[in-house]
Amino acid sequence: DSVGPSVQKQAGALTRKQMIADLTETSRALESRKLKIDRVIEALTAEVLKMMEEAYPDDPPLDQAIA
Repeated sequence: DSVGPSVQKQAGALTRKQMIADLTETSRALESRKLKIDRVIEALTAEVLKMMEEAYPDDPPLDQAIA
């Protein structure tokens, strides 16, 4: 009642296909989260730049220094 090599190879291939599908899904989810985080960083940076420009109106713009 042992399983032959061809059945084991098929099971391994299905497992690898599922692993690829799972990793692809995870990668897409992480990319989506990264984009959200990048937008928050951009918004916070813009907010800090605005605050600095208001606090120090005579200084040159800081947008190039922070980027």
